[in-house]
Amino acid sequence: MLTFLRRLNRPLFAILAVAAIAGGLRFARLSYPGERVFDEAYYPKAGCILIGGTNKQCGVTSWQEKTWREQQWDVGSWVHPPLGKWMIGLGEKAFGFGPFGWRFSAALAGTLSCILLAAIAQVLWRKPIWTFVAGLLLATENLNFVMSRTAMLDIFLAFWVVLGFFFLAVDRRWIDARTTPDEPDPVTGAPPSIRVASPLWRPWRFAAGVAFGGAFATKWSGFTALLTAAALSLMWESVRRRRAGRPMLRAFGRAVAREGLGLVLAFFIVPAIVYVLVYLPHVNHFDWSIAEFWHQQEGMWNYHRDLEATSKDAETGLYTPIHSYLSPAWQWFPMFRSVLYYARYDGDIREVIYAIGNPAIFWLGIFNLGFVGYAWRRMRDWSAGYILLGLLIQYLPWLAVSRPQFFFYATPLTPFMVLAGTYAAMNLSEATIVLRDPATGDLYESTHHPYRPFAWIFVIGSVALFSWFYPVLTGMPVTTFWFRARMWVNGWT
Repeated sequence: MLTFLRRLNRPLFAILAVAAIAGGLRFARLSYPGERVFDEAYYPKAGCILIGGTNKQCGVTSWQEKTWREQQWDVGSWVHPPLGKWMIGLGEKAFGFGPFGWRFSAALAGTLSCILLAAIAQVLWRKPIWTFVAGLLLATENLNFVMSRTAMLDIFLAFWVVLGFFFLAVDRRWIDARTTPDEPDPVTGAPPSIRVASPLWRPWRFAAGVAFGGAFATKWSGFTALLTAAALSLMWESVRRRRAGRPMLRAFGRAVAREGLGLVLAFFIVPAIVYVLVYLPHVNHFDWSIAEFWHQQEGMWNYHRDLEATSKDAETGLYTPIHSYLSPAWQWFPMFRSVLYYARYDGDIREVIYAIGNPAIFWLGIFNLGFVGYAWRRMRDWSAGYILLGLLIQYLPWLAVSRPQFFFYATPLTPFMVLAGTYAAMNLSEATIVLRDPATGDLYESTHHPYRPFAWIFVIGSVALFSWFYPVLTGMPVTTFWFRARMWVNGWT
């Protein structure tokens, strides 16, 4: 039995297990509810329009939607780039214009995100058990799960971001393998210097640029992932040259000089090309009018710039929130406000779908990130910096944004919160204590792992919390009593 378990301790088996769990959870009862929930009023219709569906097939009924279709080749979602809508449309093309068809691509993107996160964990730590844990925790993270079963753009944004960070991690390993010591000086016997390779063509870096371009072509907020990639890459290149014996300032200058062109090409030129390519069908639809394309970009910019979180009530003259489920970014980690996607009531029985995060991931997220920051500072662990910057550079700009925000905007952050939790649990599990030999007084490291139970309590507890909230994430019938037992925060209802 032990031999069999050891054979299972392989990256491939870990990733296959994650794929089975994530896919099984996301595709089960995917057609329920059989109606559009929350912003499915926009994006599946847009995807249907893009693949050539009729107004009846697409559910385009109002005069405003018909006007948008004519003027924008879209409905109200014209304020976002089209890649995510194309992905939804391809699901509709393959499986029809019903709920399964319009949600299929979201479930697939969510499943692939879990697989990719497991692959990232394997690249970072090369420990199959923690590869599996990372994928499992994302597969059972409440917010990511709900968004994977809803035809909205945020899960596609998360997919492209995770794909980009996977390529970024692989690029780090790829270039490190080519940064090798030279031979010792045969005359003086001086120790070898480090030969820092600086090829312009780095396939994984350019692949990351394509993926981040996909993120930006899904929602403009994907640009923060681009900034993260550029910042991380420049930092890594500076450290590579610092290890070669150069002072930090000179190492940074050398990194800018030798890697600047490659970084600009990979993280600005390539994403810009991807963005334009995604819009080519639109340009073709409007008779190759560049002016029309530019006008559309201006309209999107003006919409997001001018969108306010409050509006003036004509009767009272007071400014009130434009939406009852608004949640500014500072509220995301404590989860002060969830979002109700669907509700149906029948006496004491209710069926609801709420976008709620997993408390083990979100509420412990601040502590996990604190530990990740400590590890990056104290142990100089590049994987810790990868996680911390991957989350913070995507998150912090939201604190300065005045436009209306919702909790589900945190969807692209959930993979990094899961990585932070996995990293903390892994280090907690592997930690030992130093003891003193009573006979000799010498210090020695114990083989005992006293904190391992706490790590597994976190992992098992996270999965258990997902199971507890599952009925209100999927619209299963629950009584009012059991519904209230799951609404732990007043702002969740």
